[in-house]
Amino acid sequence: MIIKEALRLAAKKLSDVARRPLFEAEILLSNILKQDRVYLHIHNEEVLEEKLLKIFFKDIERRAQNFPIEYITKKVSFYSEEFYIEEGVLIPRPETELLIDKVLENVDLDEKVTVAEIGIGSGVISIILAKKLKNARFIATDISKKAMEVSKINLKKHSVEEKVELKECSLLDCVEEKVDIIVSNPPYIAKDFKLDKNVTFEPEEALFGGKSGDELIKKIIDIALLKEANLLICEMGYDQKESIKRYCEKKGLRPEFYKDLAGLDRGFVLKIDN
Repeated sequence: MIIKEALRLAAKKLSDVARRPLFEAEILLSNILKQDRVYLHIHNEEVLEEKLLKIFFKDIERRAQNFPIEYITKKVSFYSEEFYIEEGVLIPRPETELLIDKVLENVDLDEKVTVAEIGIGSGVISIILAKKLKNARFIATDISKKAMEVSKINLKKHSVEEKVELKECSLLDCVEEKVDIIVSNPPYIAKDFKLDKNVTFEPEEALFGGKSGDELIKKIIDIALLKEANLLICEMGYDQKESIKRYCEKKGLRPEFYKDLAGLDRGFVLKIDN
């Protein structure tokens, strides 16, 4: 079978699960051939080896069952950079790029600060910030061994392993030193929320934040106060603004909320006077 035919058939199989079925088919075939998508168009009459064809359609079948394409290719794009990803670790979302923008808006790029990330996952937040904040030091925690493994790979891939210290523990339980800034994209989905099929393949502990979803966020606010951090920047669920606002106000705090590109409430910036 030639490349053009294989892609046409694959796109048809993906038409029920993908918004851009041909594009996704091209991504999967490019990944197998270790070529870019342009190669597929230039060589669209080239005959595919039987062995490669079997691997390709096996990947197509997995994707047709809503298995995330990022887990198949083991690649994810974030903040215009490529990262390694695998099953068992949360797939970074484009809206989390806004969290990084908020940090950069509120921190002097040359300032010597200690940044703690709660729940490093694949490492994308700490890695991008480590590249942007040249004089900052980073401590990143996670309860997941798989997240630790994947983040180590990405730290090395992006040459920032000397700047980011990894610690396997819950929240900041294993961090004794003073931190200036806390950043987090914590689990914030309510326990009874029905997930889209593709999201069900991602680790539950990285998605669900408790019965109402915001329990962990409130704990992080408490930690920021206890640690006497100057700044907390945190992602949240689109329907959690009022709950978090009330919680902060009880503690004499005034969070600044920000929206994502869809116009939904997506996170907050908390400046703390110590």
